Amino acid sequence: MNIKGVKRRLYADFFRPSKEADYERIIKIAKDKGYEFHTVLSFEEVLKTGVDKDKKYLILRRDIDTADFKILRKFLEIEKKYGARSTSYFRWNTINKKLMAEIEKWGGESSYHYEEIASFCYQHRIRKKEVAIERMEEIRNLFIANIEKFRKKTGMSCLTVASHGDYVNTKFQFQNKELMNERVRQEAGIIREAYDPEHMSALTFRIADQVEGGKTTAKVIEALERGEQVLELLTHPRQWNSPVWVNLKEEIVRICKGLYMRL
Repeated sequence: MNIKGVKRRLYADFFRPSKEADYERIIKIAKDKGYEFHTVLSFEEVLKTGVDKDKKYLILRRDIDTADFKILRKFLEIEKKYGARSTSYFRWNTINKKLMAEIEKWGGESSYHYEEIASFCYQHRIRKKEVAIERMEEIRNLFIANIEKFRKKTGMSCLTVASHGDYVNTKFQFQNKELMNERVRQEAGIIREAYDPEHMSALTFRIADQVEGGKTTAKVIEALERGEQVLELLTHPRQWNSPVWVNLKEEIVRICKGLYMRL
């Protein structure tokens, strides 16, 4: 990583100011513009009957990659204030049962941010994509077992899920969603994977904060102002806040994974 990249990462991890005011601005504008708020799961009902040409939809999805629960609670309070709801996908290491229950009680969705391909590769120190593919049925069985454990631990139904991207996935160019075949869906009781083409093709515009960075708020507002009919906003805690100890731990884990796998 070059000096510019190091500076950018240091700012993002340790010096970025909290941006809950930006999030509130987005939600307020969406409310004022007449958008109907949806989780990934509630939007499934829209897909069943078809998108109403006279309505506008905003799907709020949040991937809880890091355990920054302070900003998540602020986001939840903003959503309550404006009658919005969102989907939050939690990893095993970011589970917060109390917060997950609060999200569901409000009308949101708390579910599973899965990463079985990556975790299986770490466990067995698989350093080639081809080997991971050869062992895919084992990985699928692991997912089926893990989501049941996740449901029991959290009390959530987990009817929709979303693939998490990890160091191994980036190096292999092989996403965790590749494990999601019809057998897995049926045995695990999955209604929708958040990256399914049936979901993605229904969107007229999609914004992911880890891609847009500092331009996220402006781009979302532009989309709302021009009246995008089906807009999805994907957010991550670390893009809106910089809790030092949470991010420091994540950086240490990331470095250790790289040294261990040597990819």
